[in-house]
Amino acid sequence: MLLVHFDRAVPEIETEAVSEFLLHLLTGNINRLPPEALVHKFWTFFEDQHKQTSSYWTCLRKDRLTNVTCYHDIKDFCGSRFGQRTPERLEQCRLLLANKKSATTMGVNRKIARMFVDYHSCFQSYRRRVNANCTEMLRKAITGRRLRATKVTRAMMNSMGPLLRSLPTLRVIHLVRDPRAVALSRIYFFQSGRGIFTESNWQSRSSRSRHNHTQKSESKVVQEASLYCHHVTADIRSRLALEREFPGRILSVRYEDVLANPEQRFRDIYKFIDEPMPNTTFDKMQRMGKKGQTKHLSTKWQNSLRYTEGAMIARQCAEYFRLLNISSTETYSRFSILILYAIISIYSLHAVMN
Repeated sequence: MLLVHFDRAVPEIETEAVSEFLLHLLTGNINRLPPEALVHKFWTFFEDQHKQTSSYWTCLRKDRLTNVTCYHDIKDFCGSRFGQRTPERLEQCRLLLANKKSATTMGVNRKIARMFVDYHSCFQSYRRRVNANCTEMLRKAITGRRLRATKVTRAMMNSMGPLLRSLPTLRVIHLVRDPRAVALSRIYFFQSGRGIFTESNWQSRSSRSRHNHTQKSESKVVQEASLYCHHVTADIRSRLALEREFPGRILSVRYEDVLANPEQRFRDIYKFIDEPMPNTTFDKMQRMGKKGQTKHLSTKWQNSLRYTEGAMIARQCAEYFRLLNISSTETYSRFSILILYAIISIYSLHAVMN
């Protein structure tokens, strides 16, 4: 029963909303972006990855727009992770958060209705404050550059279709990674990166001994990886269909290949987007690749998983291997199973203008 909530099917309206959001972001249509995106904590949390928009996140910090408090009450009703509330509740929250329906027509009580009124009022206030000094900086940072890229870790391939149709020069890089590495990474990652199986285990960690926690994690890591493979399988099917519709506009990249030969993979990526690779970028990517090699990021999971767990994940991901034309037995012995990790969309304004 609980798995129904974990294995939530993403409604088409949400995949369309993601496409629309990315379209506005890549074209610099800032007025159409939700205020939640404009003041998201990741602007400053990952500021070293947003160097071209430094004027914007510096403005956010200067105007004290980085510590958003609008979510607190809403979390009690809607939850903060998929799986914490029923699909019916999530749909109710979506309609209320997007202002598609009023609290009155949804039949929620007065206290809940007040929560959503306060939520929208809070973000309207942030929108006004951002627009006062910072919005134009972000718009110029985007529209002033011919090549634009964004990393998307939660978007699905179904959201890429409308974008590929709307933006003739859009290129999509589909980065995939070993599910065992991903599942273990989630266990030790901060809250927004942990899956619901991992999260339930994490919350009970303080009340368990280290030995018991390890046993608990081992049972959950298979579930986490299996659920992840289920969603990635759907993504791969979508990607294969899109590759037939848009030949030459989607590149599949293996995380393990990047670490094994960073120089070649980076050259492949720049060739894919038909751009020369800047020497400074190449040097930085090489340093990052060597750092990953030193940390053994592509094989680190081998010392943390039991053989039976790895074999069970291989069986659970059989359909995944079939779609990639990989033998699960051979893949397991070579430690090269792949899984979705991110989608990077690259959009060249120059080509559109021509």
